[in-house]
Amino acid sequence: MLMLDLSKDDLKKLIKLQEIDSKIIKLELKLRELPEEIKRFEEIAQTRRNKIAHIDEKIEELSQRRKELERIINESYKKIEESKKKKAQAKNLDDYKEAIKLKAEAEKNIIKATKEIEKILAKLNQLFREREKMEISVAEFERKISKKEEEIKKTQSMLEKKLQELGGLREQLISEISPEIVEFYEEKKYEFGGNVFVPVYNKTCTGCSMQVPSAQYAKLLRGEGLVYCPNCGRILFIEKISRD
Repeated sequence: MLMLDLSKDDLKKLIKLQEIDSKIIKLELKLRELPEEIKRFEEIAQTRRNKIAHIDEKIEELSQRRKELERIINESYKKIEESKKKKAQAKNLDDYKEAIKLKAEAEKNIIKATKEIEKILAKLNQLFREREKMEISVAEFERKISKKEEEIKKTQSMLEKKLQELGGLREQLISEISPEIVEFYEEKKYEFGGNVFVPVYNKTCTGCSMQVPSAQYAKLLRGEGLVYCPNCGRILFIEKISRD
C-alpha cells in the first residue's frame, strides 16, 4: 500500500475535494435521470395510443362486417321480390312451394343479419366511447409531457450551472494540492469506486461498518499521519478534521 505523509491541511483539502466529487457525481446522476422521467410519461402515452389503434382496428373490422350484413339484407329483400314474381308465375305446386321457401329463407336471413347488426352497433358505440376516453387521456399525458419538458429544461439548466460552479471549485482546490497527492487521491478513488476518506463514528469505520482497533483509533485521535481501516483500506478521519 502506498503511504503518503499528508499534512493536516492536505487531508482537509482532500476531504473537501471528495465532498465536491461526491456532489458532482450526484448532480451528473440527476442529469442522466431527467430524460427517464419524460420517457416514462411517453411510454404511458404510447401505450394508450396503441390501445386507440387497437380500438380502431376493431371498429374497422365491425364496420366491414356491418356492410357485409347490410349487403345480405339487401340481397334478401331482392330475393323476396323475386319470390313474389315466382309465386305469381308458378305453374304448379312445386314452383309455388319453391317461391315460398325462397321468401322464408330470405326473411330468416334478414332477421338474423338485423340482430347481428344491432349487436355490432351496440359494440361500436361502446368502442367509440372507449376511444374518446383514451384520446382525452392521451391528450392529458401529452400536456403533462410538455409541462414536464419545460420543468426539466429549467432543472437541467440549474444542475449544469451547479456542476460548472463545482467544477471551478474543484480546479481551484486541486491547484492548491501537490500533483503527487492528487494522483494518490485519484488512484484511491478509482480503487474504492467513490469515497477514499471516511469518518469514524463510535470507533466504527463508516466505509465498511467494522470496528477500528484501539491502537489505530488512538493514533487517529492524536493526528499521527494517515490511518487506514484494516478491513476496507479506506483512510479514516475524525469528523471535526473536515470542519476545522
